Amino acid sequence: MARRITIPVRSFGSEVRMPTVPELAEWLKGRRGEEADLTTYRLARSLDAQKGVGIPTAGGVFYGERWRGAFTGMADGALVDEPGIEPSAVAADAHFVRARRKEAWFSLPAPHMLGFRDAYIGDEEEFSGMVATAYARLAREMRDQGVQGHVLIADLADEIEIERLAGKKILFFPRNPETFDLELLLEYQGDLILRAKDLDRAEDLMERFRVRRLILLDPEAEDLLAAATFTDPDMIEVGGYCVDSCPDYWERLVDRAFIAR
Repeated sequence: MARRITIPVRSFGSEVRMPTVPELAEWLKGRRGEEADLTTYRLARSLDAQKGVGIPTAGGVFYGERWRGAFTGMADGALVDEPGIEPSAVAADAHFVRARRKEAWFSLPAPHMLGFRDAYIGDEEEFSGMVATAYARLAREMRDQGVQGHVLIADLADEIEIERLAGKKILFFPRNPETFDLELLLEYQGDLILRAKDLDRAEDLMERFRVRRLILLDPEAEDLLAAATFTDPDMIEVGGYCVDSCPDYWERLVDRAFIAR
């Protein structure tokens, strides 16, 4: 008799398009008496589609605009004065999301993707460290509101960012794992994230680094079965990052998240 093992599904975020005026107006009808804006709408939409996802995650690259606004001492993306943070808006977002899904994480761009420039400190490494420290402080403010953790969507493996931020509560998500320096990331992060088509890289990386979880992006059931030939199913997770047609995307991903033996 076949044995079916359900594999946990985690989200790395969802990109949500800007709504039309009628769509936003209809949504705001149900939020009378609450403060809400376009970012709040997109956070809600990103989360609402993730039914059945064990670790849902609100946000995506679009959330970088809100996060960027929490940095003080900046003008047009350049640091021009003493750096600091103003966390009230992101803390309010945390409270909003926590009320909808208490197990939710937040997804946003990694520091290098915000395009900040230094016109004040005069030292590139110190500036990068300052931005990473501010990220950690903002993440802590949100966790104080009950957010479970943060996904940092990354295009580059920046060692300062990874060294200072990677941990159990902050997970770097390589948007393009095939071009990302996974070896550098695995020096600091125990989660190996690969597209299902690159599964043949997993066994070697897991032998060379201390990997605690193998997270396959958009796998089919046969990919999960193949992964279970060289690692314990308890170490396998299914990952998703939606950029289009999100309602059907998450449902299909959850339906495929199993190993049949």
